[in-house]
Amino acid sequence: MVKILHVLGIDDHAVVLEGYHSIFSSLDISGKLKFTKAHDCRSGYEVIHRHKDTPFDIAVLDYSIPHFPERQLYSGEDMALLIREVMPSCKIVMMTMHNKVDVMGSILEKVKPEGFINKSDCSTIELMEGFREVLEGNSYFSKTVAGFVARKQSEVLLEELDIKIILLLANGIKTKNLSKYIPLSESGIEKRKYRIKRLLDINGGDEELIQKARALGYI
Repeated sequence: MVKILHVLGIDDHAVVLEGYHSIFSSLDISGKLKFTKAHDCRSGYEVIHRHKDTPFDIAVLDYSIPHFPERQLYSGEDMALLIREVMPSCKIVMMTMHNKVDVMGSILEKVKPEGFINKSDCSTIELMEGFREVLEGNSYFSKTVAGFVARKQSEVLLEELDIKIILLLANGIKTKNLSKYIPLSESGIEKRKYRIKRLLDINGGDEELIQKARALGYI
């Protein structure tokens, strides 16, 4: 009997799903490929339950997809958790444009995906490598995700507002002018900068802060 690789792709952009299909088709896999598409939480839910008896080998899920509130499914993360419940042997690759600490942290903690890719990190070649690694039983995290994991392990996690301050400084905005771009007073910004420097173990000025943040992958 010819082995079939069952792949599920969920994304609300048809062209993205076509791209995933093309990538899997180009991989050197033994057997045939069956690629199933869904465009939102509702169609994803229906597809997953139709395939209970023929579970997917790997699922590629976008984080931001239209909701299915009747089943309390609001994101790709919720769909991933559903897959973990219905077909626990299925490998999961999460795709996202988010770099928010809470979003990435929640996915890593609750879903524990075999692959986690920030779309802005990857070319087609890198996506091919990521999908191949997961199919071979390995984990694959793109640059943004790997950087987050490293910072989390070192217990150095900056909030989104902290990163925005650093980015503004890196773009040449002076501290006295930061309040034009973020909802904090100048004294509040100074306190925030002091906190950031303490977290990153920095004793110098803004330039050292920018260099350290860049080295850690925040910017």
